[in-house]
Amino acid sequence: SGANAMVYRILYNNIEYAMKISNKMSRKEYDIVQQMKVYMNISDLDYNTIEIDVQEGFVLSNPVGTMIKNNDICKKKYIIQILKQLAIGQKIGYVHRDIRINNIILDRNDYAYLIDWNSSTFNGFKGEYEGAFITASTPVLKQYSSSNGKQVSTYYADDWISIIYMILLSRCSKDKKKASQIHAGDSMAYELIYDRREILEDKAILPNETDLSNYKKEVIDCLYEIELERENLTNIDDLHKRCMKLIEAMLKFGLVS
Repeated sequence: SGANAMVYRILYNNIEYAMKISNKMSRKEYDIVQQMKVYMNISDLDYNTIEIDVQEGFVLSNPVGTMIKNNDICKKKYIIQILKQLAIGQKIGYVHRDIRINNIILDRNDYAYLIDWNSSTFNGFKGEYEGAFITASTPVLKQYSSSNGKQVSTYYADDWISIIYMILLSRCSKDKKKASQIHAGDSMAYELIYDRREILEDKAILPNETDLSNYKKEVIDCLYEIELERENLTNIDDLHKRCMKLIEAMLKFGLVS
């Protein structure tokens, strides 16, 4: 469950679904998932994506899973599954905007699903921000702070940046995470920027024997580079490659397994 929705596990026509009760009650995610299926059929792709149905005004999703845990979000096999789904959503024109650990589920077949496209919008959108906070790109947080959340731009690159922040932040201590969550909960964007930077550039995030300067050069600096170029990064395949390069570097430094 989230701030604006409750999710229930139900049985409908002998199939188990997650049923979302939301004050939005939107068909948006259903429409996006249908478009993703059409794209995959045309492109002859066989990826798993969440299935959405609408029955009597209720949004039902399948498979039913549990929210992914911190130690699982650092596993390369799940990251690859999530990136494939994100790429499909972006290739049909959507920026998810709400990539965070709460919106990744693991099903009984050990597959990770990216869920909840309800906050999504198009590349180049500028307006009210409805997405994730703790994993938002630095430019998004700066614009949020300067416009009180009313004039925030959105680009494809933001989702890929959020994936990296989500993985890295899952590695930090509970105390450090708590401080960031307080700033995120209170929409304190600038405080979160500095807090997050301090956490991610500190040796404490790394396993023993890992070189901090190499980690900064190969992971953090490359992440900040994507943030600087975000407006011009419109090729989804290139974004996927850049993100995978970061994942491989994180694997080398023991941040991903």
